[in-house]
Amino acid sequence: MRGGQRQTELVLAGLASRGHEVRLLARRGAPLAAAARAAGIDTAEVPAGSEASPVLLLAVAREARSFRPEIVYAGDARGHGAAVFSRAAASAPLVVHRRVVFSPGRDLLSRLKYRAASRYLAISRAVKESLELAGVPAAKVIVVPDGLPDEAFLESTAPTPPPFRLVHAGAFDGRKGQDVVVETLARLVAGGLDATALFLGDGPKRGAVEAQAAARGVAGRCVFAGHVEDVAARLAASHVLLLPSDSEGGPLALVEAMAAGCLAVGHDVGGASEMVQGGAAGTLVASLDAEAWEQAVLALLHDPGRRARLVTDGRAAARERTIARTVAGVEAELERARARRGT
Repeated sequence: MRGGQRQTELVLAGLASRGHEVRLLARRGAPLAAAARAAGIDTAEVPAGSEASPVLLLAVAREARSFRPEIVYAGDARGHGAAVFSRAAASAPLVVHRRVVFSPGRDLLSRLKYRAASRYLAISRAVKESLELAGVPAAKVIVVPDGLPDEAFLESTAPTPPPFRLVHAGAFDGRKGQDVVVETLARLVAGGLDATALFLGDGPKRGAVEAQAAARGVAGRCVFAGHVEDVAARLAASHVLLLPSDSEGGPLALVEAMAAGCLAVGHDVGGASEMVQGGAAGTLVASLDAEAWEQAVLALLHDPGRRARLVTDGRAAARERTIARTVAGVEAELERARARRGT
């Protein structure tokens, strides 16, 4: 259950609460299916497989014939492909939510897939620009940022250091930079700083990161909490979130930290700068070099006035990114797509 899936659940629940009839097609056995059903969303589970899997496409086509949607809304790239190749979107406008800055493929199927969408909802200007660079007309792309639910906004204060509490939130997929956090922690401890690191999330690379922490002598200073429900409370009890991802469309983890009063430090890549208002509401690091991250943390530690300003400005910036605002933006674009199809 990663950030994009959580946003899909929240958006669909919000649309349903506004009186829209919603049906979610989710991969069979996926956490999203269970979470959406628990939230009261009409959910149909379809087989796992690639976006061109015949078994998957038949299931999607069957659901489309049964539900007869006025709008087909794809929450990710696989949903996008399945909607196109199953022809579920043949008689209804297709709106695609885009969360990554990777350039779309150039092969024939990819070109067909990206041409078929009526509208793209980009979570950041960086994502919008990546689509435009790939040839998607600018008029088809609108920025609709992801948002946070009410429970993400906490007013508590982190305990006074020591220890200085670092935190990372993200999947262990080899791209979120947990290895950089471990190396940064090791450097800080070697320099005499009493610090710890909390890792929220799970994934296939977790074992390798745990082994790295042991090899660097900081295993006892690291907590690998796995998937947790109380993310906001854990962020609020930490001092600095480090997010050294190698690619980000619009990292909501930075905003989650800001909403909980935790300093946000992100790699200056993709849409990260937009999340922290160019550095006014958080800190950006220009590289993935652990020394640079060490220096960024130390600079914050040695400047309590700046820390206090960033916490205040971070909270204010986060309040602009609510899930209610996201739902309203998505709803408006879905309505526009439907109106255009009707004319």
